[in-house]
Amino acid sequence: MTFRQTLLLILISAIWGSSFIFMKVLVPIFGIAMTSSFRLLSASLFLLILFVFQKYKINWRKNYLIFIVIGIGNSAIPFFLYSFAAQYIDASISVILNSTAPMFGAIFSYLIVKEKLGYQKIFGLIIGFVGVGVITSFSFGGNSNEVTLSIVSCITAAAFYGLSGVITKKYAMHIEAKELTAGSLLFAGVSLIPFILIFPIRGEVSISASLLVVVFGVLCTSIAYLIYYYLIKQVGAVKALTVTYLMPVFGILWSFIFLEENITLSVIVGLIIILIGIFLINSRRKLVKSL
Repeated sequence: MTFRQTLLLILISAIWGSSFIFMKVLVPIFGIAMTSSFRLLSASLFLLILFVFQKYKINWRKNYLIFIVIGIGNSAIPFFLYSFAAQYIDASISVILNSTAPMFGAIFSYLIVKEKLGYQKIFGLIIGFVGVGVITSFSFGGNSNEVTLSIVSCITAAAFYGLSGVITKKYAMHIEAKELTAGSLLFAGVSLIPFILIFPIRGEVSISASLLVVVFGVLCTSIAYLIYYYLIKQVGAVKALTVTYLMPVFGILWSFIFLEENITLSVIVGLIIILIGIFLINSRRKLVKSL
């Protein structure tokens, strides 16, 4: 990757690392569905207004199906699952489990686009999942069903990120990054509106909380996704997902600063193991021949 692409990865790592802090604060007020939906709708509205001034037109008729698939798979479902997890586990744990996305990206790249999966990548996958096991077993042993379900939700969300990245690379390369971002976010936000009836507002909604949702959407969603889809098109799905190398670092830092969360030794060890696994998956140096 170029120096500019590396800086962009660092930037969205810091931004997306903070998104777990936003969810931890907003979900107790707005609930799971509204937090996710308003985040997406405010992000898409910001982009659509921007496009009006730029006189940029989105080809809705031609690309609506791709917008729906990517929007639901890469935004609606993961955002909903992480918002659920924010109720029961620390933000630092959620962001670390999110770092497994490149592992799933490698698996789906092999299954969908037939990208070679060598012994080194397989070994990296095994090590990565061992890291997940270290974090979950030592950090949450004997805890509630809600905690267990939250962990499963985070891992499932990461799997959807990996899958959606590969689908984007295979089917959406002809769409400009900003068009793909706005279109997918809008459909994702709309798809979650019905769930607000099932998961209603939980707290007192203030002006400051409402503004925080808007900032959450614009900063952590529209701006970050513009960068992310751009990187997918420039460097590929798996490399773009290496944003998760730095996300846990920023996520842990923001969690410690803003939420005063305690970071245990098992969490650090598990994170290191996961990152070693991701490094093996994405390393250009091949220890053995590919399958």
